[in-house]
Amino acid sequence: MRVRGGGYLLLSVIVSAWSVLVAGRHAWTGDWHLHVATVRALAHHPLAPEDPLVGGQVGSPYFTPYTLLLALVSRTTGLTPEAVLSWAGVANAGLLLWGLRVFCRRLGDRTATAVLAVVFVLLLWGTRPFAWSGFPPMASLSFTQPYPSTLALALMPPCWAFMLRFREEGRPSDLVRLAVLAALIVLVHPFTAAETAFVAAAFLLARPRAWTRGRLIALACAGIGALALAALWPYAELSALARAGSGFSRIHSTLVANAFGKYWLVLVGIPALWLGRRLPLGRELAVGFAAGTAVVTVAVLLGRYEFTRLIPVVALMSQLAVARCLGDRLAGWRPYGAVAATACVAGLFGAAPGIARALPPGVPADLVPARATEHWPGGRIDHRAEFARPYVRDGDVVMARRAAATRTLVGWGVRAVAPPYPYPFVADETARRTAQRRMFAGATPPEERLALADRYGVRCLLGRRPPEVPGFVPVAASGRETLLCRPRVVRARAGIFTPSVTPLWRAGSPYSVGGSG
Repeated sequence: MRVRGGGYLLLSVIVSAWSVLVAGRHAWTGDWHLHVATVRALAHHPLAPEDPLVGGQVGSPYFTPYTLLLALVSRTTGLTPEAVLSWAGVANAGLLLWGLRVFCRRLGDRTATAVLAVVFVLLLWGTRPFAWSGFPPMASLSFTQPYPSTLALALMPPCWAFMLRFREEGRPSDLVRLAVLAALIVLVHPFTAAETAFVAAAFLLARPRAWTRGRLIALACAGIGALALAALWPYAELSALARAGSGFSRIHSTLVANAFGKYWLVLVGIPALWLGRRLPLGRELAVGFAAGTAVVTVAVLLGRYEFTRLIPVVALMSQLAVARCLGDRLAGWRPYGAVAATACVAGLFGAAPGIARALPPGVPADLVPARATEHWPGGRIDHRAEFARPYVRDGDVVMARRAAATRTLVGWGVRAVAPPYPYPFVADETARRTAQRRMFAGATPPEERLALADRYGVRCLLGRRPPEVPGFVPVAASGRETLLCRPRVVRARAGIFTPSVTPLWRAGSPYSVGGSG
């Protein structure tokens, strides 16, 4: 007897196995340390967590329902935040498979459509590998599957599906599901929330006469309800990202660098958008693609790169259109299928880093020429600060010369003075970055360095040729890196964050931090 949906089940098993292998290697980089630090901060103090980067009671948009759930799992099971976050990536990958399946049911009953949708979402991007949160190509997902953005991405297609089913059937339960999922996306990843809302608006405008006045009013009420639910979240303000300023815009300019190499396979879906325009949801997909492309193009021309975060939904409209065209076997599907298959083969080159990250360490280097891996994201993980781990503990404030070293440190629960990530959520960020530069500047007098260390409660300094600071002595070194520490935590001045930990050294050694503390 044939099992309905067996093809999708088999593909889900394959993708899930790949996700498990990626998680099992624990070879994380990028924003990994920031998310680990967030889970760790919430696990230590779930009701009043300290900022995961600089300490103190600072509202952070990274304190989300997702990270709180992982923190509670870590706290109750005793598992490390690293382990909990790593394996949460497998759950996120499973939710992404579920989310695509839910939306594909609105496109048609054929299982082939959903199967092809997953394949195209993973492969139909480009031949230049890249990794960015909220982007689901295979190379990117191999780095970002534990991130909150992946959970939000997985919940986005069901939001659209519930909205469309409410339009057609008017079920109040779909409206409730929509409001709850939308509120969760707003809290977990505001960028994805903006993408979700943008496409929902495009779907609405694509076929406005399909909506009755009553259902439009109900939909508006659901949107207001979602924002009201999100506003009840006590850990962070919803407006934090809106106040981030131009810094986030410049960061996103990377998304359109070498744009053709990253996204050219998305163009394969343009004929499918045209061929399927008269089919159910055909107009919605076409309007979503066209509107998103227009906004991204204008944003790039104006230098407002934060709007390039719409690229994933633009690609998704194209990929879903191709999946439906081939899954439903529309007219001319055979030659189109050959084109799509060729594009997927080309897409394997862009997916190669993601595939390689599921292999045992060392195998990719044996199979792939070094020239081919030159532009792979995250090809080298920085371990140069690992030697310092036995000498610092959760809550210590450490200044490191290199941002990469600081990112490693904050993943352990150490606090930084200047955030090692773009982080416009600390009121005195500019002063902190100035202090960081002054500490390691060669012309800074030792007394000024000591004053800066006292001001921010710095216990250790890490870097090449670390500066001279009274009271700080070398405690460990590896390669060109040296760790300087002083044997007791110095309290910061009033108004500046004070480390809330007791001294962490043993009586026999003023610098060792072994034991329970």
